[in-house]
Amino acid sequence: MTPDPSFAGTRIAGARNGDRLIIRLQGSLDAMSVTALQTQLYDLTRVYDVLGLMVPVRQIHIDVAEVDFCDAAGLRMLVAARRVAGARDATCHLRNPQPHLRWLLRATRAADLFSLE
Repeated sequence: MTPDPSFAGTRIAGARNGDRLIIRLQGSLDAMSVTALQTQLYDLTRVYDVLGLMVPVRQIHIDVAEVDFCDAAGLRMLVAARRVAGARDATCHLRNPQPHLRWLLRATRAADLFSLE
C-alpha cells in the first residue's frame, strides 16, 4: 500500500488488487482530518481507476482496524465513501471495525449501509 501524508496523526493508504480497492485508515476520523481524508479518498479512487487500465473498481474495502476515534464528521465521510461506491456500482466494505466504531455504526443505523467484515 502506498501511504499518503498524515494529517494530525491520521493517515490513509491504498492499494488495488483487480477490481478491489483496499483503503487503510489510521488515527482519528474527526472534523480536523475528514476534509483531507475525503480529498485523498477521492484521489485514490481516481488514480486507481486510471491505473486499472479499463478494469473498474467494483469493491471498495476500507480497513478501519487502526481507527482510534470517530465522530459524526468521520461517520459522514464513511457514508460518503459508501455513496461513491454506489455511484460506481461497487460494493463498500468496512473491515475490522473496533468496538467503538461498531457501536457508532449500530447506534446511527449506518451499519446497514456497509458490509462489515
